[in-house]
Amino acid sequence: MVPDRVQSSKKFNATFFGTMLCITAILFVLSSCNKKEKWIDVDPAFSKYIDAYTTGIISKTTAIRIQLASEASTTHAVGEAVKDDLFDFSPAVKGKAFWLDARTIEFKPEGWLKTDQQYAVKFKLGKVTKVPEKFGNFKFSMQTVKPAFRVTENGLRSNGVKNKMSLSGLIETADIEKGNDVEKLLTATQNNKALKINWQHNDAGKSYLFTIDNIEREKSVSNIYLRWNGKPMDMEVKGENIVAVPSIGDFKVLNVAAINEAQQYASVQFSDAIAVGQDLTGLLNISGQADVSYTINGSEVKVFGNKLDGNYTVNINTGIKNTWGDVLDKAFTSNINFENRLPNVTIHGKGNILPNSGRLVLPFES
Repeated sequence: MVPDRVQSSKKFNATFFGTMLCITAILFVLSSCNKKEKWIDVDPAFSKYIDAYTTGIISKTTAIRIQLASEASTTHAVGEAVKDDLFDFSPAVKGKAFWLDARTIEFKPEGWLKTDQQYAVKFKLGKVTKVPEKFGNFKFSMQTVKPAFRVTENGLRSNGVKNKMSLSGLIETADIEKGNDVEKLLTATQNNKALKINWQHNDAGKSYLFTIDNIEREKSVSNIYLRWNGKPMDMEVKGENIVAVPSIGDFKVLNVAAINEAQQYASVQFSDAIAVGQDLTGLLNISGQADVSYTINGSEVKVFGNKLDGNYTVNINTGIKNTWGDVLDKAFTSNINFENRLPNVTIHGKGNILPNSGRLVLPFES
């Protein structure tokens, strides 16, 4: 008969080694999940059979396309679902493939792809066109965008009511997101009270305009706290901006900015709406600009010059009137910079370029 202490020792050893095996298995799984797969280098010889394909950094909403160099050897109708299983994904992706035309196949995932995920794709080329055996499977990589966002605040504006102001801004996301989810990223408070944020969504444009109306101007300066946190959408972005709200009757310049739009101008933002029809000649000027023009839009005055490029000084002199007849009694000077407006070309993604018959063929853009 085996002594109890020996049996206990055996049980302990079995438990210990069982636990260690579990821990080892968990660590192996975790290391496998964290390990980045090697990016697949496509053999340029495939350009004889494939003109373009979806690759590089792509949106999680992207459909994956393959464009053949010549018409497929199979018979099919445009828009027809592909009966054969032509695509393999790692990690796996559920979806269906369709013929867009005689040379193009598109795989549409059932839902959005995983964010910040590298995919290895195998397209069974030999099933749609005659190729040598070594070109039977076309393998390539693609990577979805890492989720992120940024917040731009456009400053306070007077809405024509003496004790009220508004604040607007923009959230831009790295990839297409659902507007209702984006709204959870931002909060605004004044005197520890939550402020209502109004939204205009442009999901396709990855931009979300926010506006806070009816901000109270008090007897003394108060602060608005804009806070953003990407945690609700698994984004590693967090920040805060404090906007000082001027007191009632404090007529002053809030901000000067260089605006690079179709027509460049210096934007001068005041705490009060500016009286329309007054002559601003000599009251606002841009250094080096002999001839300037003005447009009044509420509490903003746009100052236009000629061929603005580089650094300038904007001078705002006393004497400007608001809509209630108050006169600006403190001058203001600001240095601003206008960007060089030479045209530029941007190439998105990191897809491979395959030479084919003396020409360069770019992969599909996401």
